[in-house]
Amino acid sequence: MLENKDPSDERKRILVVEDDPQMSKFIQFKLNYLGYEVVGEASNGEDALDRASLLRPDLILMDIMLEGDDDGIETARKIMARQHLPIVYLTAHEDEALFERAKITEPFGYLIKPFNDRDLRIVMETSLYHHQQAKLIKKSLQNVRNMLDSSADLIIACDAAGHILDFNRRAAQALGLKKGQARDRTIRDFLHDGAIQNTVLAGDPQSVHDLKQARLTDQWGNPFAVDLVVSPLKDDTGAVTGRLLVARLF
Repeated sequence: MLENKDPSDERKRILVVEDDPQMSKFIQFKLNYLGYEVVGEASNGEDALDRASLLRPDLILMDIMLEGDDDGIETARKIMARQHLPIVYLTAHEDEALFERAKITEPFGYLIKPFNDRDLRIVMETSLYHHQQAKLIKKSLQNVRNMLDSSADLIIACDAAGHILDFNRRAAQALGLKKGQARDRTIRDFLHDGAIQNTVLAGDPQSVHDLKQARLTDQWGNPFAVDLVVSPLKDDTGAVTGRLLVARLF
């Protein structure tokens, strides 16, 4: 049996959603023993939604087979639509069809009943850890986005075929382009002449191209001059997947 957690550690706050009263009390006892703080319990989907919104727990243990209008999967889907909380499903059935349906809610883990202290500790700690890492990654990505949007240069990413993947705020202003429009546009639409198009789209994809006094065009057809640097976008294996354009206005 695993020892309970160091009381000096910050206690993680857990919401237990289980419609079997005896099982719910057993789970709460085990969580308390392992050093977690049970901040609430719910026996149906409606109560779970209310308590998740009110209590904002660090993690939800959710019975996948809740009785009532909404089972655990549907309840989890509704919770995730409101707030991003890590959810671990409790289930007594290793049902592939059920697991396939549950994937849409992106659970952080599954706990098969009956379980022991070690099973509970492992799924809790790994789920909380992965959720924390996901938050850090999201924060890092937002920091990168903020830096790109603060740049005075136009920054545009496109795939190998030239379809626009993303662009910063300055590019949106200069091109007159909104985020929702990008999926239907290619970078070719904003390259003023054939020579620039050939360099960006047909040039050596491994090379960096430095184009002085190139001309781009906004979505209304108005040309403007820039110094343009075209670099390869690569995946983790080093394969070229697209182009990164950085343009500086005169």
